[in-house]
Amino acid sequence: MPRSRYSREGREDARLVESCRDGDTEAFASLVERYQDSVYSVAVRMTGDRDEAADVAQEAFIKAFESLDTFEARRPFRPWVLRIATNAAIDHLRRRKNREVPLEMTSESGRDPGGGPGLVIEFPGRESEIPENVSVANETAEIVHSALAGLPDNYRAVLVLHHMEGMSYREISRVLGVPRNTAKTWGMRARALLCDSLQEVM
Repeated sequence: MPRSRYSREGREDARLVESCRDGDTEAFASLVERYQDSVYSVAVRMTGDRDEAADVAQEAFIKAFESLDTFEARRPFRPWVLRIATNAAIDHLRRRKNREVPLEMTSESGRDPGGGPGLVIEFPGRESEIPENVSVANETAEIVHSALAGLPDNYRAVLVLHHMEGMSYREISRVLGVPRNTAKTWGMRARALLCDSLQEVM
């Protein structure tokens, strides 16, 4: 992304965050509109389930709203909110392993029952396909999704963020809170495990 465009977007995000801190919920709605596709995309690829992904994405935005005071305006907003989304997805996966049914994290209306921003957020893919996942229903995509789901959570997160969201390892290191070399190592191991898994079934 060109530096000038990045700087423009960064300044606009910082302005919107400052407005949110002043109580402007419309400003938060603008941030949601900007980043809901990226947040949902990470969630659906981490969970492998669209309905669960919508719940995770909703939870991520609620947490982002509640944590706006911790956001540093000099840093880009997208990696910050994707870090929240990735952590929410990992937490959800850990809870799911200990439950027979998915954990309901939000009300059916899409509003935060605990007093969050009170926004109804419509994520793509719950009722229809999202562009980058149009082949999700075919057999090959199902095999890949299954193989991806078999990876450790941190390995899967690196693959999703690097290969599917186009983030650099430096950005991923900030998202996951680990050194860059660790993120890169996880990515290499994840690719090796994924290839081995796919070779067994394809």
